Amino acid sequence: MMKSITDKAIQNELKVLSADREASADQQSADTFAAQIVNMILRELRGIHPAWRASIRSEQEYETLKLNYVKAMMEQGVNTMVQVQRGLRMARANSSDFIPGPGKFCAWCLDDEAWLSAYQRMMMRRVPQSRLEQLVRNECEFDARKLNQEKAQQLFEKTYHKWVQRERHGTLPPQVSRLSSPIVTTEFDRLRYERGVPDPNTLTGIFKRVAELGQRYQSNKMGNKSWNLPQ
Repeated sequence: MMKSITDKAIQNELKVLSADREASADQQSADTFAAQIVNMILRELRGIHPAWRASIRSEQEYETLKLNYVKAMMEQGVNTMVQVQRGLRMARANSSDFIPGPGKFCAWCLDDEAWLSAYQRMMMRRVPQSRLEQLVRNECEFDARKLNQEKAQQLFEKTYHKWVQRERHGTLPPQVSRLSSPIVTTEFDRLRYERGVPDPNTLTGIFKRVAELGQRYQSNKMGNKSWNLPQ
């Protein structure tokens, strides 16, 4: 079970750690990495996104953002510098002037572009490569096909990362085995099996033709290929 992450615990950790103590990720433990690195992350993001002051208007709002970043990183498993550097690269490539929310930044950190390959398979109607991919399609494919490419990709990416988190936390819905279709035998079928194919010579019109086809099928099934339908 995932360890509970409380605001108080993170605040205590942030008080102990300072920006000057941001060491190499190899020297950090998974439990404290987010708190130790968050100052550096937000400092970099402030430099990347010039309009950050428009959304962070006070010290209290900044501390709240920092707190939410730490919580999101711990909950989603962002605990290496490789992941953080990937997130910062994505931030530099992003056209927005505003600092991304914690969830978005964590998605960038964890993103190995697998979602893009999955998106392309969906749009080309190729077979999904995993159950996760199928679950994503089930949720968003109908809507994505009605959107332009940019919005379709945004919808797919958001849905993909939502299901990735559920997979990491072990909360994917159980897979239900597909049952074979039941065989339905009608009263007509029972009588036909009992009485066999009627003699075509006793019938006329379409009924005679159906009986002739039935005899031909029965004959072929028994291995007698020499019987031919009358022309």
